[in-house]
Amino acid sequence: MQAVGQMEIAARVRAGRAHEWDHRVVGVLRFVANYVTQTGARILPGESLEYGWTFFRFVQRTPALLEAYELEDVYSEDPQPPVVPGVDRAIRLGDAADDVMRRNRLTGTGDFPYRGKTAVSCVHWPNAPMCRLFLERLEPHEARDSGWTVFCGDKDQNHPDADLVIEHLAHIAARRPFIVPYLTMPTGCAAGFDDEGAIVFPSNEDGGRRDPVNPFGFGPASVNR
Repeated sequence: MQAVGQMEIAARVRAGRAHEWDHRVVGVLRFVANYVTQTGARILPGESLEYGWTFFRFVQRTPALLEAYELEDVYSEDPQPPVVPGVDRAIRLGDAADDVMRRNRLTGTGDFPYRGKTAVSCVHWPNAPMCRLFLERLEPHEARDSGWTVFCGDKDQNHPDADLVIEHLAHIAARRPFIVPYLTMPTGCAAGFDDEGAIVFPSNEDGGRRDPVNPFGFGPASVNR
């Protein structure tokens, strides 16, 4: 990185991790390096970089080295949440999202929106039963729009415009943490949740497929272990 005028960047790995985890961390660092080389940007001490649902903050460790820190609680609604050393949570979030794509045989490129992006939501969804939710991803209207719409009912339920509001994805996920891995699904996809789990609707297909994995077990404990 020094060859292009960027301080070297490192990430801490907890002792006892399998060797394979080192390769996962290297993959994250490669993402950061590609960002620097492809955009021409230079990351300075104290700056942050969005990474999928979370972000990294870079803390100066030595005069020539920046260390990556990540959100301590990726479900926090705090506008300035605390960070901790490492990239473990980011890796687990990425794994969970990739697994949703793989096990439901979704094609296209997954796009994990940053938690600060917005969604259109029905004002009634917070009062709906925990498992009653329908998500649909359309083309975003502007840079901060994730493209996601969140309904309190099912695929065929109609909602008047007066019932729709704009809110941050982080606020929705804090109340329904199991949706986060599904948010990487490409434009045109949708997911409905009921008592039995999730039904995934691939892009350009009318019918849905029952997700073979129960989605409701995913949450903060899955990420922060």
